[in-house]
Amino acid sequence: MTFNPAMSKNEHLKLAKDGLDVWDDIYRYAKSGFKSIHEDDFPRMRWFGIYQQKPNEGHFMWRIKIPGGFCSPAQFREMGKLANEYGRGFADVTTRQDIQLHWMTIENFPDALDRVYNKLGMYTDFSCGDTPRNVCGCPLTGIATNEICDIGNLNQSLSDMFKAAGKEFSNLPRKFKTTISACPLHCHEPQINDIGVFGVVKPDGRRGLGVLVGGGLSSTPHFGQSLRYFVPQDKIQEQIPKIFWHTCAIFRDADELRYKRKRARLKFLVADKGWQWFRDELEKRMGFSPEHDEDVVNPRGALHTDHTGIGEQRDGNFYVGIPIERGRITADQMITAADLAEKYAATGLAQVRLSLKQNIMLTNIPKENVQALVKELDAAGLTPHAPLWRQNLVSCTGTQFCNLAVVETKQRAHGILKYLEQSVELDSPIMISVSGCPNACAQYQIADIGLTGTKAPWEGVKTDAYDLLVGGCFGENPEFGQEVAAKVPSPIVHKVIEAIVRNYKTNRVVTIDGDVETFRDFVGRQPIEALRDSAKIPEWTPPPPRGKRDVEENRNG
Repeated sequence: MTFNPAMSKNEHLKLAKDGLDVWDDIYRYAKSGFKSIHEDDFPRMRWFGIYQQKPNEGHFMWRIKIPGGFCSPAQFREMGKLANEYGRGFADVTTRQDIQLHWMTIENFPDALDRVYNKLGMYTDFSCGDTPRNVCGCPLTGIATNEICDIGNLNQSLSDMFKAAGKEFSNLPRKFKTTISACPLHCHEPQINDIGVFGVVKPDGRRGLGVLVGGGLSSTPHFGQSLRYFVPQDKIQEQIPKIFWHTCAIFRDADELRYKRKRARLKFLVADKGWQWFRDELEKRMGFSPEHDEDVVNPRGALHTDHTGIGEQRDGNFYVGIPIERGRITADQMITAADLAEKYAATGLAQVRLSLKQNIMLTNIPKENVQALVKELDAAGLTPHAPLWRQNLVSCTGTQFCNLAVVETKQRAHGILKYLEQSVELDSPIMISVSGCPNACAQYQIADIGLTGTKAPWEGVKTDAYDLLVGGCFGENPEFGQEVAAKVPSPIVHKVIEAIVRNYKTNRVVTIDGDVETFRDFVGRQPIEALRDSAKIPEWTPPPPRGKRDVEENRNG
């Protein structure tokens, strides 16, 4: 990186001291107290997942990264114990397969870091900050019966690769998000990551992986662009790490991204220069060319659903997928889930896995143990047989803890969920996202029904409100959601969602065989005016529709 004084303030901060160099300061501040922390070190502490939380006086959110969502029962149990001791008895499962604890104090971190790093063999390096974030993937990697190809333990090894690189990648222009899986559902969301790797089956039967670059959401969303690569099964372990490494290096070296913080993501570089330029630059750096295939563009088929419920693995054992309401789980439930995983899994194979829909799975359960496991999970409030609504509703942190959020989300999502579960029965998955701001941690633009926070008058008082989008989807023809209702006051947002869903259930296509049209397909064939009409309810008059420019201005504050 060549320094220029015109670069953003964040670049000055990182050059003054690398984020990784704050490690010893964390221990020093733990002795001297919160008020002794230098203001420039608050953002640097994010390099180890330590993020100043709202309210900002004395408390932190702590993000523990879990590559691919895989952890042992011992690791999950210990994180539950940390949540009980330091996090007021709960934790959040994130949409990037991390665990987040809240209400941490600076004095907690020497013990907590020691337990995670030394007792559990985990780490929080690059959990936040301008770094390579958690390497995500399908929670059923390696055990799914319909997995397209075998990727081995790449999620963990790629994460370890970035950690071992240290300062080679500790000063990127912004965050760098990656995901890799060969799941045919594409539940790991490859189209909205800086690198998204997905499974491919060629017409001749060969199996391998395709590669997308430059995806991302926030206030200016982009779908990833395909590099038209086909990485065959026998080349995956050799080629994929090099693609990840050098893609990250191209991003790191793009100094032109460091002047405007809001445009410092890889998606803007790819959009400006094109995927062909990017592929040429990547191959020049790697020193080889993966197999080119113009037909490998987007993942084929990508429903908004998750691996919840009970399913058979390819080895004959079973997984039990547990919907976690809004991604919030109690510490005691974490400990119970870990204990039950050990109790009922095949000897030496117990695992707890996290999904990007904020759910958890217990894997490698022999068939004869499934019924007893489910009975104990039900008793612990962790039933795998929850309604479809609970499997596919995600929520960000909201104003309870996030400094960027505009509205409260977790409690509102709870109210929406309870209302819908009681009022509208689903027979086809519908993903709902409740996002507190345009940064899109809950991915509202790609949800079937996406909510993003704003403010609006309601009964004479300015209150939390949401803009509603419908029709976000992945797959061969991906689409970001279209706004159908603006500034819906939070006290009635659940009724607007109900109206939209009832319109779908009433007017969707049902075949002679009883197959029902998905929400995605239904929305795709409806005029936007009809969708907006379906969002109207008697007790609320929507504001007039806004143009795209107005929507973008609102999202950008």
